[in-house]
Order: sequence, then C-alpha cells, then structure tokens
Amino acid sequence: MPYPLYPAHSQVMSETSSVNVDADRDCRRIEGLRQRSQRLAARLQQMQREMESNASSKDLSANNAVIPLQPLMRWAEPRPHPNQSQPSARSNSRQAIPYGVPVSTPAPVAMQLPYHVAFASYQATMQIPCLQPLSHLHVVSSPSHRLIAKKKSKRALRNEVEALQDMVKHLSHLSPDVNAYACQLIRKNEILSQLEWSQTRSEAHPQQVGYQGRHRHDSEVSATNNGSHVQQQPKLGRRQRNSKKNDGSGSNGTQSQKTELEAMRSYINKIVQRHVGMDHQLSEDLIFKGNFSDLEAHAQRLVAAGYGRIVEEEIRVNRKNNRQAFIIMSTDREALERDGIVLLPVARRYAFDGDKVRAFVLNPGAQGSSKTAEPSSGEISGGKPSLSLADGEELSDDTESQGSESDTDNVVVISSDNCPKAFVIAITKRTELRQIVGTISFTNPTKLCDDQLFYKFRPYDLRVPMVYVPKDACAAHIGNKQQIDVSGLLYLAHILETDCNGHCIAELIQPVGRVGNLDDELKAILFHNGLRDIKPFEQRFIDIYSQPPPPISQEDLRQRKDLRKMCIFTIDPMTARDLDDAVSIEKLGDNEYEIGVHISDVSHFLIEDNELDNIVKERSTSIYLANEVIHMLPQSLCMRCSLLPGQDKFAFSVFWRMNGKGVMLQKKPEFCRTVINSCSQFAYEHAQKIIDNPNERFTENDFPTILNGFNPDDIRNRVLWLHDIASSIRKTRLDNGALTINNAKLRFLLDPITGEPLSFEVEKQREANRLIEEFMLLANQAVARFIHDSFPDIAVLRNHPPPLIKSLKALREKLLALGFELDYSSSKALQESMVRLCNEAPNPVAMNACLSQLLMKPMARATYFCSEGKSEPADLWHYALSIPIYTHFTSPIRRYPDILVHRLLAAALKYCTPPKRTPDDLHTLTKLANERKYNAKKAGEDSGNLYFKRYVHNKQGIYMRAVVIEIFQHMMNVVTLESGHVISINYKMQKVLVDTHGVPNYILIAERNLKQSPRKLQLLSVVPICLIIWDQKLTGFLKMEEQI
Repeated sequence: MPYPLYPAHSQVMSETSSVNVDADRDCRRIEGLRQRSQRLAARLQQMQREMESNASSKDLSANNAVIPLQPLMRWAEPRPHPNQSQPSARSNSRQAIPYGVPVSTPAPVAMQLPYHVAFASYQATMQIPCLQPLSHLHVVSSPSHRLIAKKKSKRALRNEVEALQDMVKHLSHLSPDVNAYACQLIRKNEILSQLEWSQTRSEAHPQQVGYQGRHRHDSEVSATNNGSHVQQQPKLGRRQRNSKKNDGSGSNGTQSQKTELEAMRSYINKIVQRHVGMDHQLSEDLIFKGNFSDLEAHAQRLVAAGYGRIVEEEIRVNRKNNRQAFIIMSTDREALERDGIVLLPVARRYAFDGDKVRAFVLNPGAQGSSKTAEPSSGEISGGKPSLSLADGEELSDDTESQGSESDTDNVVVISSDNCPKAFVIAITKRTELRQIVGTISFTNPTKLCDDQLFYKFRPYDLRVPMVYVPKDACAAHIGNKQQIDVSGLLYLAHILETDCNGHCIAELIQPVGRVGNLDDELKAILFHNGLRDIKPFEQRFIDIYSQPPPPISQEDLRQRKDLRKMCIFTIDPMTARDLDDAVSIEKLGDNEYEIGVHISDVSHFLIEDNELDNIVKERSTSIYLANEVIHMLPQSLCMRCSLLPGQDKFAFSVFWRMNGKGVMLQKKPEFCRTVINSCSQFAYEHAQKIIDNPNERFTENDFPTILNGFNPDDIRNRVLWLHDIASSIRKTRLDNGALTINNAKLRFLLDPITGEPLSFEVEKQREANRLIEEFMLLANQAVARFIHDSFPDIAVLRNHPPPLIKSLKALREKLLALGFELDYSSSKALQESMVRLCNEAPNPVAMNACLSQLLMKPMARATYFCSEGKSEPADLWHYALSIPIYTHFTSPIRRYPDILVHRLLAAALKYCTPPKRTPDDLHTLTKLANERKYNAKKAGEDSGNLYFKRYVHNKQGIYMRAVVIEIFQHMMNVVTLESGHVISINYKMQKVLVDTHGVPNYILIAERNLKQSPRKLQLLSVVPICLIIWDQKLTGFLKMEEQI
C-alpha cells in the first residue's frame, strides 16, 4: 500500500504559484530558515515512523523494502453549501457528486539518502517519482479536505515552501547527479520553474540549485501588513494619498516600503524583459534599480531606447478586479490602438479610477514572442499565476488587498487582448472619491503600524482595494454588542487617505444593515451605485396631487385638441402602473391610415425651475429594482399623469399618415397637445393573443374592460393594422442598418409574505412588444428632428457612438478560427452577420447568447447631450438605430430628459416661451442624467443578481446549460442559456479533471475515473453546469452530460 506524503505537502504544491522568494538574506531570515528546517525534519521523522510502522504490519523486511511515496492528490470537487446535505453517492442521481479514484502512480526512481545529512533518522531507501504528467490534467487539493482542515494562510504556505526549497538545496549538494536531476525536475515543472533558485556552487556547476532568500510574489506586495506607516488624519474633507512622500530611499523607510519598491522594480524589469524577449539581454542602464523618485528618469531611458512612450491620460480600474487598470491611449473608437494595462496596484502608484496619471506605456506588438526552451505544460496548481502569463491573459489573483485569503476561488478575469504593459510614474490629478459601502466585522483587528489596530472593511466596489478602519474609531459603533452582533455588517464609509503603502484608511459614517437581509442588501446596492441621496418625497409634495383632478375646462381645450372620442388604448407589461404612452390608428381610406402616438404631458404639471422640478431633476430617473420601483416623481403625480383607462388625461400627440406598408404619405408628422381618454389598458399578452389568432372572434371576457363605446372587434382590428405596419417599418429599419442586441432580463415571482423569490422567468420579446417599440422609436426620431430644427443650440438629444473596432477585430479572429465569419464594417453588416451566424450554428440559441454577450463589450453607452457646438453629422448619429438624429420623448413619467424635450417641443409649437435653461445648464443636466441612468441600470442589475443568488441559495443549487464565451489559463466564462448570467468557472474548484494545454483555444474535461474520453470545450461549446452559493458568491461547476 503506498503511503501519502504529509498532507501539507500537497497543499503547498497546489498553491506555490502564489509564492515568491525575497532577495534579502539577513541574519534574522537565516535564523528563521534554520528553525523551519528543524520543523521540517521533525515532520519527515514522523512520516518515517508511520512508514516503518506500516511496513512492519505487512511483514516487510526493513533492509530490502522500497517504500514508494505517493502524493495525496484529490481532484477538485464542488464545495457544497453549508446548509446543503451531503450528496448521495449514487452515480445516477442528479444531486450525486461521486468521488472518483486517483490515477496510477508514476514510476519511482530510487535515490540513496546518506546518514550525515540533516535528516539522520532516515536510514532507508527513498524513492523520487518521475515527472510523468497526465495530459496536463489540473490536480488540486480537495475542497472537502479544506473544509475539515482550516485553509492555511499565505505566510504559512510561504514558510513551508521556503523550508522545502532549503531541503532541495541540501539534497542538491550530495552529488552532481542529484543536482542535475533536481534541475531537470525544476525545468519541467511549470510552478517550480517560476521560483528563483540561487547558484551556490562553483562556476563549474552553473545549474546548481540553491536558496536565495525570501522574495515576495509581485502580486502580493501591495497587501503587506507588517511595518506599514500610517498617518491618520481624521475627518479630512478630501482624500489625501501618499501624504508621506517617502520614496523608499531613506534609511528610515519601513520594511513594507522597501518591499513595495522591490515590487515596482521587479514589475518594471519583467514587463520590459518580456517585451524585448526573454533571450535578449537588457543593458544595465535599462534595468530599474532606483527609487520611486527615479521613475521619470528611467522612463525617459526606455523611451530613448525605443521601447515605448510617456503619456498623461486617465486611468480606469477594472470594475471586477482592482489589480487590473487601464490607461486610455485613444478616444477614437474606430482606432486599433489598445489601451495600456497596469497589472499591480503599486505599479499604478495606487491611483484610483478616474485619476489622471503620467505613465510609461510599452509599444504595442507581440510581447514576449521569444519562448523558453521548455514548453509550458498547461497545468495549473493553485490558480495564481505569476507575471509570466500566456498572451492575452493577465493577472487575476485575489490578494489581501481585496479580501480574505479564502476569496481566491471566484476572481473574475478580464482579458487584456494583448494590451501593451505600462507603469505609472506619478499621479497628476486626483479625483474626489465618493463614499463607499461595504461589509465589516468588528473582529480580528489587523495591525498596520506599531501602535494602532484596524478593522478590515471590504468595499462593494471592486475597483477599491481593501479598506482599513481604525479600531479606536469603531468603539461607538460596537458599544456593548455581543460577538454575533458585530459580524457581517453593512456600513457606509468615507475614505480619508491612502498611505504610502497603499492602505486605504477610512471612517465609518452610518450603518446600512446586515448581510443576508434582503432589505438591507437592497439599500446597500443603492448606496453602492451612488443613489444614496434618493429619498422618499416629503408629504407636502405628495399632497399637491393627491386630490382628484378638476374636470377639463374650456380654457384647457383652447390649446389642446380634444381626442376623448377616439379609440386610444395602452399596451404595456401586465404589472405596469406608470402608463406613459398610448396608441391609436384610424383607417382614412383605401390603404391609408392615420397613426397616433400619445405621450403623457408631465411638463404641464412640473413647472420649470420650481422646487419640485429641482428635486426631480436631481433624481433624473426611476429606479427599477427586482422587487419595487423607486419613482422619479411623487407617487400622486405619477397617478395624475398615468394614462389610465376611462380618465381624461393631458397628452402630447404625434400623428403620421402612411399606407399599409409603413410608407409615409405626408412629408412631416403633426405634433399637438391633446386631451385623451384611453378606452382600455391592454397588456402585451392580450395584443399577442390577437396577433397569434387574427381570425378569432374575441369576446369581452378575453380582454380587460373596454370603455367609451368600443368593443373587442374595434381593438382587434386596430391591433392587427398596427402590427402589419410595424412589421414593415421594422423590416425597413433593419434593412437600413439598425442593430439589435438583446440580453436576457429576469422577472421574479416573490413570496407575498417573506419577499423571497419563488421562481423566475425571462422576459420575452414578442411581436406585441416590437409593435409598441417601433412606434415609440418613430416618435422619438420625429421629435428629435423637430426640436433640433427649432432650437439648434439647446436641443436635448441622444447619441450612440460606434463600437470599439479593436475589440470587434479580436472577436472576429476568435470566430474565424472556428469557421465563422463576422463582418463588422457597418452596423448593417454586423446585424446581418449575427442573423447568418445564428442560422448556420448547430445551436442557434447558444450562438445568439454568446454573440449578445461578446458584442455588448465593445459597444459604447448611448448618452444624452446638449446640441450646442454639435454641428457634424457624426455628433448626432445613433449607431445602433442607424439614424441621423434621436432623442427620448416617450417616457416622461420615468425619465427627466423626456420632460426637457417636452418643454422644447411645447416652445417649438408656440404653446409657451422657450425654456430658460442655458446651454451650460443643459450640459450639466445631461451629464447628470447620464450618470443617474447608468447608476440606476447597475442598481437594477445588482438587485436582479441579488434575488437570483437568493433563489439559488434557497434551492441549494440549480442545474443549467451554459455556452462558453471566453477561455483563460485558469478559468473560463460561460453564459447560462436559461437566465443569461455570466458565470466564471474556476478550474481549481472543479470536480472534473481539466486539461489546460490548449488554452486559450480550448480545454479538455474528463471524469476522474477516465472511463470516458475527455470532452473538448471551446468557444460556443454548450456544457451543463451546477450553480451553488459558496462564500456568499454565485459559483459554477462543470458537469459531464450524463450527470444532469
């Protein structure tokens, strides 16, 4: 029976890629090394006793026994939720997570161990297994084993690896043969080859393995805890970073500062070396050995050598991984130049998102084209690669600067698409950092300096690293609470400063709630997305419109067309309450129709620049969360303006005359203020029922109440007319180059008592939805042209820039490798390519889901703007709609820019004087509207993700099918077909075996028993996955087909 190595050994070997060795070898480290070697010897002695005991029990001869040492290896398995029962072992069960058997042990090679080495008690023959990797299969320690034994800290793992290196050093001194064999093993192992080994023997043996002292991993140095110097400045009104300008050169610099400087030196030298090629020797003056104050001079030397250039641009931090930051190299979206990428917080000088920096950026091109002699095996151990990465993939490890050491399993990787590497010389302009929301537990404080302790505060915003709050300042928040009451709390905090070691120091402002409480987490989502100031309206504003409206007077009708006798109705979602828009159609003659779009006239009630208007303009938009709507207007005003059936309402109307094919019969549409009375409130489902059954005779029981003397046939005929015309308009619009990319939107059924999600469904886009969409687009376009012609300097419009061509080019290359051609020369070509690819694909649903996700990334956000100074056609063009001008007019109850447009339209029609706001005022308002709209959108998405996670948690895991959209060295991204969620699949957490030799083109997965052939996964592959909640995160696990 083979005997396992000490369990810590397998765990160390699974995580050594996160470990580095420091170059400093002082007396204290030598003493520490001696002590660690003694501990290791004790462990080996214990293992020897176990081996001898086992050998005796089998009646083996001690003199002739050859005891093989088999590593304790378990293939990675999904981690069950703490509340989830242990899965059954039955292979045919959907919930089963069977444990496979390990593969055969590699053939051992005997090596005699002499008595005089430090491990004198070993008087037996020791076997070293040959390195015969099994197809680069990914081997990691079992998560179930990590549940039993507490996961070791990074420092403990570093210590153990250093001790193992010391052992290798001693063994390598036994003989040249042993040393040569050790060198061979190191070269062939991807992880060991990344460590630094000193040359301690004579020049006659240049490959001698030796120990070079402790050298920290470049990706960890910014999270150093010991020896940091923090200058606390409470209640500063502005963030002050690097307040102690220590460049690390003085004798008083702390060990942490020295480590940060070493990290900067190592990072710069590695990216430059990789840029020129590993086989090219850098000249001495191009190796950075200086201090932070020498960065400018060194960057100038690199520029003179022709390796890159110096720029001053804004820096953006990856929203999902604060270790990645990008320096904007070009604002031209059609340019092919890639942004520069910075891979370490210290290398960006701890700049925050939005800061303007002076930076050195390497020239674009094939970086690191010169490969080493030994090809990479593709195997990953621990999932934390060093800077030596594959092309197109960047650092993605989670470190102490972004949470606890157990957070490394769900880090999101963003491909850099071979972006040129960069480093920041200095921060030239700092942004004001807004308040942040996050989680804190008033337990286990961390010492950042000699005399002060801090609690860790984990921000929701992943662009911000770990934040530290002084323990003394938290006393008022803790009070006399028990331990259970001070863990897992949500707080709002304000960052005071970032010290010279990169630690963000903050103060707590107010509690938000507790993790796990739905209401508290929704509140935290609003805070996180900059919507903290959205508060309920004061009662006095609600009371203004709480009484029934007065009847329509003759004075009202002097400036409005009375349409109350017309067949006008609304078509909205089933649960809609804010009814902004209604439609009408009348047949005027043979193949001639008058179509009307009627929009609630909110501007009649909301007077420009009054107290309520100034409150509403700051809110700017309604916020649609998974469980509720936070209205932009007071609820009573929403009801006053909503086009409810049977009630007289003020509206703005647009009319067109066209034939049955949607061809305009008059040059310009007609605009006017009106009074309408909707005859029915239809849902999309009712209109779709008519479209699906055009010849059916409907009764009053089939539809909502129909008022004003109209009957079901009146509504049926009008819906069918509108549908035929809208279909023709849509076809023409797509033929003219319009682009449609739809991502899934979920709707949850909630428990009426607890508020917990019971089920979910994807909102479907059917013909009835498209019917309304076409006429709303038509109205928005017509109003945009009209107000711009009337007020060319103060028109509020909406622009959509073209996508990033460089990203579309990269996507085209990926698809071309699979035999699919993507044409992105225009929006029309891109739309036609999407339709063609979906039709050609074996799985059209998977192709559509994959393309929708991948095409959303290069797309720009549409924005509001004031037309002043916008004279070029490109300034007004809307790329996705492929039309020359556009605005928002049709949703004034939920969007403030629509109200601005209504006021302009009223002034253009001579109903009132032009608005008083100047172009500068409108520039400010449109900028605010863009920010609010984006923040509200993110809050809505976050709330949907929160409820989806809660649904998965309550179900203790769900199974879905997903399509592969991106493959990286240690993880891949998939999008679920049932819900549209993008899930990161981390290889090291998987139960199945993962072969990464083909990354980034494909991976192979197989069951542990290897009874079936491995399955190849590449872009567009559909794979079953299991979703569970692990450590409060949505986590995905690959499954084989027969396991579902």
